[in-house]
Amino acid sequence: MNVTGENTMEERLFDSSHAALVFAFNYSGQQYQASAMNKAMTPAIGSGKGLVGVDGAAQAGMVRLELSMLPELHQAVLTARCAPRDVICDCGRPCCAARRPNPEWNAAIVWLTERAMQQLSGSFSHYRVRRAILEKIFGVRVDLQQIAEDCGAHRNTVSAQNAKLKLWIEGERKKGLMAAPGVESVAWLAIDGRLMAAGMVALEEQAEA
Repeated sequence: MNVTGENTMEERLFDSSHAALVFAFNYSGQQYQASAMNKAMTPAIGSGKGLVGVDGAAQAGMVRLELSMLPELHQAVLTARCAPRDVICDCGRPCCAARRPNPEWNAAIVWLTERAMQQLSGSFSHYRVRRAILEKIFGVRVDLQQIAEDCGAHRNTVSAQNAKLKLWIEGERKKGLMAAPGVESVAWLAIDGRLMAAGMVALEEQAEA
């Protein structure tokens, strides 16, 4: 059966692979009882096609299934990029700050921290330094001087390792163009292909996270 490009676009649930992954990682059972505000915000997450309740759970599960088909390195990178760093906590304890670290994001950072040793072979690599650098790459607001002070490492050592790990994850750009792709670029290409083939994102999508 032939369908026009316009119809194909309309059938897509997400505008991009990034939007699909963010939705899947943030989806929770609370959306079964979505408030009017939750429903109003849904179009900002996907394309407004009823991504709540059972339908939302199914779509989140399908996105996660496609992600699980990628190599573990790609899964970890995309999880670190798209999963929330913390989640709601309703334990009710007096010390509760209403948020707690997200175990899924933390597990991805731990996995990458271990794998990063291969990128720093031949030089002393402190676990805490590697982890702090990776957390910075994936959105934690901290500067290299602070990492050096917190980990008891020399600023030059932290800077050198930061450069190597950024090259590994983000690749190298020259004059605004990608000269050498990092593992994150490869991971985005892989998930783009799977989600496009599954009909969940538009064929025209190009991820640049």
